[in-house]
Amino acid sequence: LLSPHTPDSPVPDDVAGAVVTVLTDWAKGPGGWASGAPDAPPRPIAVVTLPSRTRPQLIQSLGTRISDIGRIPLLGSLTYTDHADGLPLPRSNSAQRLRALNGALAVPPPLCEALRAADGPVLLIDDLTESGWTLAVAARLLRRAGAGQVLPLVLAAQS
Repeated sequence: LLSPHTPDSPVPDDVAGAVVTVLTDWAKGPGGWASGAPDAPPRPIAVVTLPSRTRPQLIQSLGTRISDIGRIPLLGSLTYTDHADGLPLPRSNSAQRLRALNGALAVPPPLCEALRAADGPVLLIDDLTESGWTLAVAARLLRRAGAGQVLPLVLAAQS
């Protein structure tokens, strides 16, 4: 599914089902929003996706499926800026990766408005994380745009 040679396509049903299982376990587990604990965080109230140059259908369809199943709105997606065009993201050097991400992502105005109106945590969806920097930068941008808590959810982590 995430192989460089696999063509982009909508999220398969079995993968979407597995993601729902992960979300259910997360919600009911310690620190989860449905844990029953008196200090449990609020349930996510919306979904936001990260842009993908290699798997836009996969990410968009996953965001849509989570939104539909969870009965929460898909607020939109961050976008790449002109600064990000053709920008290679270093894989081995964390500091260089962070530097490359500086100014590469933006929160479009409609998403900013939706985030300001939202009252609660948002799920941030991506396909793959290597260093975590893309998620951290995206979460920071979403928080600055008005999001409350940002909860990242990825299909796979690679190191």
